[in-house]
Amino acid sequence: MSLRGAAERPWAAGRLRAQAWAAHGRARDRRTRVPSAGELAWLALLPTALLTAAAIVVLGPPLGRIVLSRGEVHFFPLIYAVQPPRPEPREEGRFLIALLAPLLLTAGVALGLRFASSMRAVTIHRLVVGVQLLAAAFVAVCLVLQRRSVPSPPNRHAVYFTGATLLVAAAIAALICAGLASTEARRRFAALAAETRGRRIATSAAAAAAIAVWLLPAINFEHTIGNANRVILFHIPYWLDEAFAVLDHRHPLVDFAAQYGSLWPYAIAAAMAAAGASIGSFTIATATIGAVAMVAMFATFRRVARSSVAALLLFLPFLATAFFTMEGPLVRRYAMDNLFGTFPLRYAGPLLLAWLVARHLDGAGPRRARWLFLAAGLAVLNNIEFGLPALGATAAALLWSSHPASRRRLRQLAFEAAAGLAGAFGLVSALTLSTAGSLPHLGLLVSFSRVFAVGGWGMLPMVPVLGVSTIVYLTYVAAIGAASVRAVNREPDRLMTGLLAWSGVFGLGIGSYYIGRSHAEVLTNMFVAWALTITLLFVLVVRGAAARAPHRPTIAEAACLLAFGVLACSLPQVPRPWSELARLERTTAPVYAHVAGERFVAAHTTPGEKVLVLAQLGHRAAYNQGVVDVTTSSWGGELVTQERLDESLDRLRAESGRKVFVAVGQTWPEIVGTLLERHYVPSGREAALAEFVRAR
Repeated sequence: MSLRGAAERPWAAGRLRAQAWAAHGRARDRRTRVPSAGELAWLALLPTALLTAAAIVVLGPPLGRIVLSRGEVHFFPLIYAVQPPRPEPREEGRFLIALLAPLLLTAGVALGLRFASSMRAVTIHRLVVGVQLLAAAFVAVCLVLQRRSVPSPPNRHAVYFTGATLLVAAAIAALICAGLASTEARRRFAALAAETRGRRIATSAAAAAAIAVWLLPAINFEHTIGNANRVILFHIPYWLDEAFAVLDHRHPLVDFAAQYGSLWPYAIAAAMAAAGASIGSFTIATATIGAVAMVAMFATFRRVARSSVAALLLFLPFLATAFFTMEGPLVRRYAMDNLFGTFPLRYAGPLLLAWLVARHLDGAGPRRARWLFLAAGLAVLNNIEFGLPALGATAAALLWSSHPASRRRLRQLAFEAAAGLAGAFGLVSALTLSTAGSLPHLGLLVSFSRVFAVGGWGMLPMVPVLGVSTIVYLTYVAAIGAASVRAVNREPDRLMTGLLAWSGVFGLGIGSYYIGRSHAEVLTNMFVAWALTITLLFVLVVRGAAARAPHRPTIAEAACLLAFGVLACSLPQVPRPWSELARLERTTAPVYAHVAGERFVAAHTTPGEKVLVLAQLGHRAAYNQGVVDVTTSSWGGELVTQERLDESLDRLRAESGRKVFVAVGQTWPEIVGTLLERHYVPSGREAALAEFVRAR
């Protein structure tokens, strides 16, 4: 049939075109090539997951027994009957194995690029799509299992994201997809996001206002703390007493073991000394530290997005999810913005470090890596549970963004790390020498970790095993995988590569906090790191999808857009400023202004005398009455180990003190028994406290 004849017959011409396209498709399917680094990451995901799962099941328990068998914690005997400790060597060992998954994935990508053979292009595409479908199905299963699980108290069942939240998040993701596919929408957004001085000032003011509004629930005074959420009301004595311990001449890292932060209490106590030692000055000083950390995160997003407008749009969902409400009405909430023990006492240092890493990778100061490691060292010395992951994350960010990663570069990085960490130790040594006349005692950094991780105090089993916590874990694996792909491809944007590695490693590291105490609320404590990782992945996905427009996003990219939509759904939890101001106008009795029994302490001591107050807020009671409480931690009357009690009694004797005040009805009987064994005799008693004096 001639072409002319075919043209005269439309059906014949259509058949010829179809045959031509089919021939082109067959030729395309027969084309072979080596998978790209990104495709290799997906191809390596399934074997990595299977190998990691097998290692978790087989090697996790013995590894946990080996790691957690070092040392022994001696709890008071009655503890085992009332609130028995639950050591979790199996879960801790399995968590350590799970940390290796990103390294296996990275190794798979590197080895694949070196040894992979050519494959049919269509086969590569189908395999990648198949793995992505399996991953999406697994995430859906995790969501279902989270909803159906009914853990026994005190874990408490939690549905973090409702069905309505997921539907709205899907709508947000669809809207973003439509915008990315539209040339006109992309052009208009580019014009709106173009950087100008006016927009930079306006967005900075908007970010600052948002931070101030979100931190309003953190502010309380002596006569308003009684209106706080019950969880905050329970916990604030522990946070508050660490600052009062410094005011009461105790020195974290020298003669005082801080549970939440060893360095921040020095700064907070200085502010309280200047403004007046009260709950008001404490909450304002602590919230200010949190505000500075969040300003640093906005500055980080501005560097990543290269636009103040885009940075604000990224920052607001991150801020809302970071301060996720865990309990209570909005005006009486229990959330990350007023959970000072986690934010900012644990988080502020790492977040400020992330900002410094971003500046370094972007070519701004600090130019030398040693300054990053100095900041990382300070984060470790403040709180080892969050500081050590931040240190590892900083090393990972610098390694993943190094082009090329030569031996000379590794030696140089090791030297910079040693110099920075030595500088951090030197700064803290100068602080402790000037205030306490002693070098830091690094063993105090793990004092509480031993009680919890080794002894099992307050630990809870992970229920469910698969759930939202698994999705959080996979997010960090995805970030490290994306950073690894970018590293082997030598992508020029070192900032994005380094921050992806930083957020992934940091998030994985702090996961030990949830693995140990797997309380439903504790998982939300991880949302700061999780929201940061999702936001960085979202930027990466949007850039890639915009470059390929109008092609549809891949399954993995759609999942990331959905996750960012989930972050945006936290925005309705924003505090209402007028409601928060009205809350501060409603006064109650000053619950913690004066500790029960502190006048009894004053009546039985002389100013400046060294005593031991085994009661809640003992350091505040001593400070109010002009004596010095030498208790070595803020637990006071809730001491649960013989070692901690012995440390405090030894400290009292070393400082020539002879008197111990014990909270009546709030301490374990073994405490009184130990006092009697060590020749302390009852000397007086009132409703709240009993006095014991050393006879010789």
